[in-house]
Amino acid sequence: NEDARKGGAVALAACAIGLKKANEGRRDVTECRDLILASVVHACQDHSQRVRYYATESLFNVTKVIPSLAVQHFFILFEILRSLYADVDLDVRSGAELLDKKLKEVIVGAINSGSFSADACVPVFARFVYMRNKATKQLTLTWLKEFSEKLIGAPILQFLHLFLGGIFAMVADPNAAIRQLALEFLQSVLPKLLVNNEDFEDGQQMKVDFDKILQSLVLTMEHPDPFVRKVAMYWMSRIVQAHMSSAFPANELNHGRGDDPDTSLDADSTKGERGG
Repeated sequence: NEDARKGGAVALAACAIGLKKANEGRRDVTECRDLILASVVHACQDHSQRVRYYATESLFNVTKVIPSLAVQHFFILFEILRSLYADVDLDVRSGAELLDKKLKEVIVGAINSGSFSADACVPVFARFVYMRNKATKQLTLTWLKEFSEKLIGAPILQFLHLFLGGIFAMVADPNAAIRQLALEFLQSVLPKLLVNNEDFEDGQQMKVDFDKILQSLVLTMEHPDPFVRKVAMYWMSRIVQAHMSSAFPANELNHGRGDDPDTSLDADSTKGERGG
């Protein structure tokens, strides 16, 4: 019965709210919370679009009232989020966007507080970057951009070499939204590569694999799209210039060289490269 399944999804969220202040150390409380989450996730895969919508709303509420549960089962939630994000029903996709926003808030907060680690999830995102599914690529890009902008100490840089080639490939994606998101991510992360490690807020030593990043850029310079090659060359020049300037005095680098042309890149420059 569809109405019963819808009612069950809503009731499970109400149960989660009731367990919000329960002692997490109790075994029965943990089991109840896990059962609630598993049941709501199952309802998100229902064949009825109305049941999926109410289940998505319930999953949002569970994530909101018991964020620790969302952190503990993040990979399950992200998998179901990928499915909901690409749902055929507009209302379900709208609910998925709200769930996505709340889950980002919870996970970023957990990583910044030390209760979760970027090491656990960024390599998973790296795999999704290379998938062909449009919705998955778009969702993954929003997560990578969120991590780049909001995580203290920019730990995403340690894994950048794993997916940088895939991001550059998306700059030439047929979908305009994916192209825009890819450029926004590249513009967000490049300045963080150009600062000294000790300048990060958390003061921790960053381990950025510049060799592999440069190797990825060299390969990207062979991309058939001219704008992708242009962006890769810009990245290469900025990285090399930043690291050369730290090794040699500024007057040695600038001797005999005029001012650099304006090489800033933005989404509007794709129009000129692709003929409007």
